[in-house]
Amino acid sequence: MEAGNASAPAITRRHFHTFDALRFFAFFKVFLLHLPIAAFPWFSFFSAGGGIGVQFFFVLSGFLITYIIYEEKQRTGTLNLRNFFIRRILRIWPLYYLMVAVAFATPYLLSKAGISASGEGYEPTWWVSVLFLENYKMIFTGSTPNVSPLTVMWSLCIEEHFYIVWGILLYRLRVDALPKLIGICIVVAIIARAAFAYYHLSSNDIFTNIDLFALGAIPAYLLVRYPEKLEAYVLQIALWKKQLFTAGLVVVVLIASQTTSEILYIWLTTVLGALFAILIMLTIPADSRFRISDKNVLSRMGVYTYGLYLYHTPVINLLRVIWGKVGLSLDEWKGAALFAIAALMVTLLCSILSYYAFERQFLKLKRFFR
Repeated sequence: MEAGNASAPAITRRHFHTFDALRFFAFFKVFLLHLPIAAFPWFSFFSAGGGIGVQFFFVLSGFLITYIIYEEKQRTGTLNLRNFFIRRILRIWPLYYLMVAVAFATPYLLSKAGISASGEGYEPTWWVSVLFLENYKMIFTGSTPNVSPLTVMWSLCIEEHFYIVWGILLYRLRVDALPKLIGICIVVAIIARAAFAYYHLSSNDIFTNIDLFALGAIPAYLLVRYPEKLEAYVLQIALWKKQLFTAGLVVVVLIASQTTSEILYIWLTTVLGALFAILIMLTIPADSRFRISDKNVLSRMGVYTYGLYLYHTPVINLLRVIWGKVGLSLDEWKGAALFAIAALMVTLLCSILSYYAFERQFLKLKRFFR
């Protein structure tokens, strides 16, 4: 084991404003994709490409995990790998396994309620779901589980694999070795996506997405290695330039969402990851005017993003049944708009209740593993 770079300036763990709002935007892109509203061409334009929201999550994770690891190595001279993994477990596993249990109980509950279940997709296997391997079963079957929320939990499997790989690698590597690792990850991901595209496999594994995490690590590396220079550089960029970049990024995301080309996807993923990493870097300075306050409603909702992500598909499926029972149509403007609002509000309510009544009880334990 090697200690952190002794010549680098000492840093203190910090809170990043705007990040909760960014998480909510990433979730909202996924949420729009899963809304069963296809009657309006303009809505299909905005809802397409929900996977880009997941890619944004991966870049954010790459930044935060890299920063957390190297901040600890800078501060203490080492990384307590055991405590790092336990903190990740306390954050991810409780709600993950709760929703796995919900998924496997759903067919039984639906049969008792006299509601027919969807026949689309494969029958899930309990040990595959429990071991965070759902993404690989999706790759090998070319299909998705026939029950929610397992259909969206493939990304959590990739996140879990990233925590293991990145934690072990950065445990061994000094901070000045990180740029080489980032470069290797970018090359590996592009080659992996090309191979997966050639065999027409879905890119739902760690290797085809590792560049997104690695690109998120770039602003973390700069923050750890050159904190004062980074903040000074970002602060001197005019606010209007940051706003223009953000508007341009939104346009790029909307255009990229429409592509179905596997060849284009190979390199476009890396481009989007780099743009997301730049956006993260622009929000880093604590006293920047380019920010979304923690008191903003988007930031407040972003606190519950993990729950929002896992609860939204079961809520949407339940509301579809209710809409059918009461005779509301998703092909009409009023019915579709009411459905979208109801789905978001119910998902948010479930997520808030879950966070304070369930998830937070485990998060409180993280203080014992600092």
